[in-house]
Amino acid sequence: MNTRSLSALLTASFACLLLAASCAKPSSGNPTTMCGSGQTACGMECTNTATDNANCGSCGKVCASGTTCQNGSCNCATGLMLCGGSCVSSDATHCGSSCAACSSGQLCANNSCTSSGCPTGQMQCGSACITNGGDNTINHCGGCNACAAGATACNNGTCGCAVAGQTLCGSACVDTNTNNANCGGCGRACSGTCVNGTCMTGGGGTGGSTGAGGTTGAGGTGGSTGVGGCMTSCAGTGGSTSGQAGRGGTTGTGGSTGGTGGTGTGGRGGTTGTGGTGGTGGCMNTDTSKLNEDSSGYVCNNTFGIKGAWYCYSDGSDSTISCKGSDGKGAGAVPWNAGSSAMCLSGTMGTGSGSYAGIGFKVNSGPPGDTAAPGTWNASSLVGFAITLKSGASGKGSGGMILNLEYPTSNDMDPNTKDAPGITVPGVPTSGMITYNALFADSVLANNANNRKSVDAANLTDVKVAFFPDSISHSYDFCIVSVVPIMTAPNPVVATGSYGPTWNNQQPQAVNGINGYAVQSAPFPNNGNPMTMQVMATSGGVGFTYNAGSGFQAPNNGPGSFPAVISGWGPGHDGIQFYGPYKNAKQISALSSVTSSWTFTMGSSGDAVYDVWFGNSATPTVPQIELMVWIGNKDKNPLGSSMGSAFNGRQPYVGTNGTGERVVSYWVATGTNGSPVSNIDLLSYFKDAASHGYAGLSNSSYLLGVQTGFEVYSGNWTTSNYSISIQ
Repeated sequence: MNTRSLSALLTASFACLLLAASCAKPSSGNPTTMCGSGQTACGMECTNTATDNANCGSCGKVCASGTTCQNGSCNCATGLMLCGGSCVSSDATHCGSSCAACSSGQLCANNSCTSSGCPTGQMQCGSACITNGGDNTINHCGGCNACAAGATACNNGTCGCAVAGQTLCGSACVDTNTNNANCGGCGRACSGTCVNGTCMTGGGGTGGSTGAGGTTGAGGTGGSTGVGGCMTSCAGTGGSTSGQAGRGGTTGTGGSTGGTGGTGTGGRGGTTGTGGTGGTGGCMNTDTSKLNEDSSGYVCNNTFGIKGAWYCYSDGSDSTISCKGSDGKGAGAVPWNAGSSAMCLSGTMGTGSGSYAGIGFKVNSGPPGDTAAPGTWNASSLVGFAITLKSGASGKGSGGMILNLEYPTSNDMDPNTKDAPGITVPGVPTSGMITYNALFADSVLANNANNRKSVDAANLTDVKVAFFPDSISHSYDFCIVSVVPIMTAPNPVVATGSYGPTWNNQQPQAVNGINGYAVQSAPFPNNGNPMTMQVMATSGGVGFTYNAGSGFQAPNNGPGSFPAVISGWGPGHDGIQFYGPYKNAKQISALSSVTSSWTFTMGSSGDAVYDVWFGNSATPTVPQIELMVWIGNKDKNPLGSSMGSAFNGRQPYVGTNGTGERVVSYWVATGTNGSPVSNIDLLSYFKDAASHGYAGLSNSSYLLGVQTGFEVYSGNWTTSNYSISIQ
């Protein structure tokens, strides 16, 4: 490439741009004469009122959420319809163009009410049936995921803008060629007027080689204000192996001072800056609103100040893994996949206890290959990251395996497993995309019975996706499409509908971060139990479907698993983590209410119960007392012996469970299928048991948590809606 020729071309273009600005902009700063054909001056901004959501048809007319500006009018976004003055999706509350409400229990499929479930090729999202993988609308984008406010279209599973040329910046679709708050890219504020993505400000002369300041302006001083071949702050294209940018080019020449007008714009930029030799140190990111993914593996040049290297790693036992590096475990490897235009990882997760793999990036380091020690980054201004995942080219997704979205920091790694706090998610579907809002506040050390740690956001070191062995192997192929810092927690965090794909880990797992809830599988055999599980977010809580697989075992005449919703302490007998908003145990005497609603369907053998754990202190190593309130009972009897008279129609029994805790069970007779529960008062059972001293319970006992679900012996079990409030 002829550098001098390119430099001359850039310099001439930039000089013409400056000349046009100084000649066309009146001294008053009114941008009217600068607006192009088809544009209107709204304040200090040029815009197209035919497509601008903030100035639709006329300046200042803002389109409401769910609508987009089309030909100067605010209309419902693609896939939404107008019902009662609002743009909504077709579902059971307003099904089809007639906006008719379906009968109780019905779904809306293909714009008609149905009682037969979703047709083949469709999935349930709330009370609507949509195309598997999402119907490409802003309410069901890449699955059941609702786009954040401001998005006006779903483009192939990614939330974005309906109008060509617009970019989703924060909560609005804007034209970065004209938008003053996002001039040339998201977050690039312009105090003047944004023209063709360039911020126009000063009104003096052009400088020039003769020093003439233009007809009225001063020539300005060159050199110090000249630009070195790049119109914004840019690194060179080369850089040494340590990632340093190239030099900026020769100093621009401004000419002598002249004229009597305002301050000049400075001299021309000089020749294009040349990069250093070798290496890949230059930053390839041009959109500062995003964390970039590209072949360099370098996260850089973003408004958040995050810089670091993408990486992947494994235990080294999987010869098929796409991440090998120089040591077979990922050393030096950049997980960029050009075909998927994303950071990807594929392979097979084995069953050995030492198996592990993962993919992520540092948040304060040089590019891949930099030998300097990575540092920490203060993420206190964030609440988490939105991580979008999709299947790789093979269509395997995560192979039915759950994933952990983790936030390592300098002081909260688990000393034994080297695990880090995060949220556990159901994995990656075989088609379409899924976005998980992984909040710091929801993060725990997954399934860790030894250490309880939260994210130290002020000392973040990484953002990563990690996964661990199961009793069965999982072949996977998935990609991280984007990672976006979250400044304010979305409400809801998880949109109504199916939460991720069905997963089939046979060993215990607890998927969490679901609007204040976690959902556990909790098999009792040490090697796990075959099953599939689908988690759902509902408008008021959470739900799940649990299907016992072939070869499912109920050992020692006990249940084979206890799939349940967790609020507080969990999972299981020795869970040390607190899930959801109930994070600090309270004594029974300090509780004001524990109310819950639960709608469920029972399987062929087992029972449906509230399983409540208590301790003698707020943070015991293991709980001391278990209290069970039975709601439905196919064919099971309680532990221990009958105690006194029934309470609220349930007979109390007291015994000892298999892990040594004393248990009080408020039992219902066999053959009780269980009706939906509405605002049941669990606190009344706690107080009744404490008043009698059942199982050693007293008013000074600490409520650790409530796990609500099924003791499964066989069959398929569903919680369609569950909520609880612990006060």
